[in-house]
Amino acid sequence: MDRRTHYLDTALRLFIEHGYNGVSMDTIVAEAGGSKATLYRYFPSKEALFGGIVDDLQRQLAAVPPAPDYIDLPLQEGLRLLGSATADAALSERAIVLLRLAAGEYSRFPALAELLFTQSPERSYERFRDYLEAKQHQGEVDIADYQIAAEHFLAGLVGHQQLRMLLGADSPTPDQINDRIDAAIAMFTRTYGVGR
Repeated sequence: MDRRTHYLDTALRLFIEHGYNGVSMDTIVAEAGGSKATLYRYFPSKEALFGGIVDDLQRQLAAVPPAPDYIDLPLQEGLRLLGSATADAALSERAIVLLRLAAGEYSRFPALAELLFTQSPERSYERFRDYLEAKQHQGEVDIADYQIAAEHFLAGLVGHQQLRMLLGADSPTPDQINDRIDAAIAMFTRTYGVGR
């Protein structure tokens, strides 16, 4: 494990144990080892460190091929690819921990929640809106509001499951996730597909 990853993992564990405000950069250095100068070389502030944790989560979505690769797929195949990547990221243990942390620290540090939203869900929405716009130009969908359509699809995949996990339920099984992807695709194509 490289030094940057070690700092991120240590910081996340400490944030979970003590809350965001209960952890200082000095505490992270003491727990992770190394020097304060090394930590600050990677992360100039505690907020930047949290941003690094969120960025690592966002990188899971980067596993989706570049836009032209999935935009040119048939609608249902593209939806499945985007849906699987979104479910993998949004229903991961790390995502749930970050959501709990951001919600728990909201009154003291609302910027944490804003950072999490702009770096993860908002990027997912942006990617999906771009996909829908391309599909509309290709004549495969008929959508008046890309954001609402994106919310319908993505919330159908992860909304209820993520809420259950936030409240302590077990992670859904791969079969349960696949069932939700199938249902979200069926709902989406019935609602927005051309020739439905």
